[in-house]
Amino acid sequence: MLPIQLHRHALRLAARHPGAIALLCIAGVLSGCGRDEQTAPPPAPEATVEAVERLPFDAHLSLVNNSGQIDFNGAVADAATRDALLATLRESYGAERLTGSVDTDEAARPSAWAAGLPALLTVFADAHGAALRFDGDRIVLTGVADAETRARLREAASQAFPSARLEGLFTADSAAPPPDLQAAAGDGAKLARSLSQLPIRFDDGAGSLSAESLATVAQAADAIRAAPEGTRLRIVGPVVSERDGGNAVFLSRQRAEALKVQLILNGVNPGMIETRGWGEGETGADGEAPAAPASGAPLRFELVR
Repeated sequence: MLPIQLHRHALRLAARHPGAIALLCIAGVLSGCGRDEQTAPPPAPEATVEAVERLPFDAHLSLVNNSGQIDFNGAVADAATRDALLATLRESYGAERLTGSVDTDEAARPSAWAAGLPALLTVFADAHGAALRFDGDRIVLTGVADAETRARLREAASQAFPSARLEGLFTADSAAPPPDLQAAAGDGAKLARSLSQLPIRFDDGAGSLSAESLATVAQAADAIRAAPEGTRLRIVGPVVSERDGGNAVFLSRQRAEALKVQLILNGVNPGMIETRGWGEGETGADGEAPAAPASGAPLRFELVR
């Protein structure tokens, strides 16, 4: 809208010079010239965001024992469940030993594991370096846990959660190592060949070990620790090209490093292990590391000396 003074000036000009009205209309100064009064269109309705349906997921809780300090995180269905869970953690460890939080999400399924926690938490208090994850009906043990600690945690978990699936290091002692691995421990070259045949798996598209392979890695660590003094092994990471996309060689190095870390956590001397990604140190046609084969390449151990 034009200022009032400009409207008045335009009207005085039009009164003195009738011919100027047309010019004023052309210029748009007199907004009512030659057209009917128009009303402003109604404002467009505000866009509404449709609610996205949330898919249900299993309530979960992760605990890490860092030299007696308990780090935790998780998600449960409601505030009442969260508050009861936090009270259980405080009662088991004391507020000064706890760091973390638990989120609430109405899409979370009920946490069947919450009721049996106290008995297992008492044993976990002494499991320095270990980690537990409760996820639906699964309880996964990872991190550092010697045979005695694994046995105590397994017994406590079995009693507190008789219907739960125990995975990871819980199963490390459930089966004897493969006979060829036991027999090869005294010979570095045979040990490397036997280790290369172990069914060690990694998460698809990631550099992390699968929880199902942790027990196998614990057995591999036992064999490596029994190797002759001075034995040094190289881990060459695997690639699975059809699932790793363009990150195949990069993930190969990550996987080798992840396996080395887990072996060290199970007592292997870091000086016994070195790592390499697939193709690193190998000369290709252009002087660069060759591309990973389309069929992938398996994990392998090599004897350095």
